[in-house]
Amino acid sequence: MNIAFANELAKICRHDNMDVYEIIRICNMHPRVNILQPGPGVGGHCISVDPWFLVGDYPSLAKVIDESMRTNDGMPDFVLNRIYEIMKEKGMTDITKVGLYGLTYKENVDDMRESPTLQLLESQERHLATGLKVYDPYITTDVVPNQYHDLDEFLNAVDFVVIMVKHNEIKENAERLKDKVVLDCHNIIHQQGVYHI
Repeated sequence: MNIAFANELAKICRHDNMDVYEIIRICNMHPRVNILQPGPGVGGHCISVDPWFLVGDYPSLAKVIDESMRTNDGMPDFVLNRIYEIMKEKGMTDITKVGLYGLTYKENVDDMRESPTLQLLESQERHLATGLKVYDPYITTDVVPNQYHDLDEFLNAVDFVVIMVKHNEIKENAERLKDKVVLDCHNIIHQQGVYHI
C-alpha cells in the first residue's frame, strides 16, 4: 500500500506537471512521514504476488489491498505510455532506438521474477508492437528479443534509455547518458533534461 501511494502520487504529479520527488522530499521532512519513492512497477516473489492471496480469500474485506495491487500492477503500462509521450515530444518515430536498462525486479540481483520490465514488454507485445532493446548486466543469457549483453553495444544502439532498474552499473556510468534521451524511473540520474515517470 505504501508503494502504491508513492506510485499514485507520481501519476497525479504527472497529470499536473509537478515534481513528485520534490513533493515527497518536502513531505518527508516531517518526523512522522516516510513516503516511499515511486517506480516502474513491483516485482519479485513476495510483494507483487502474496497480497493477491488476501484479495482472493477476502474479496469484500481487502479493498485497499486490491486497489493498491492494481495501482502497482499498472505501472509498467504507465511507463510504456511515458515512453510514447516522450517519443512524441522529441519527434522520435523509431521504437528500435529505445532501450530498456534492466530486466531484474530490483537492483544488483539476477532475479527476474515478476519483473516490471518483463511486464512492460508483454504489454507492448499485446499492443502488437515490438522492437524495444533491452540490457541488464546481471542477465547473461538471452531471455527476451533484442537483448544486449554489453553496455557499450547497448548504448551505441539506442538514442533513448529507459532506466527500469537502478543497478550500480548505470549510476556509475551516468555520464555516458548525457547525449541520450533518458526516462529515469528511479530518480538516480541528476542531469539536465532527464525525464521521470
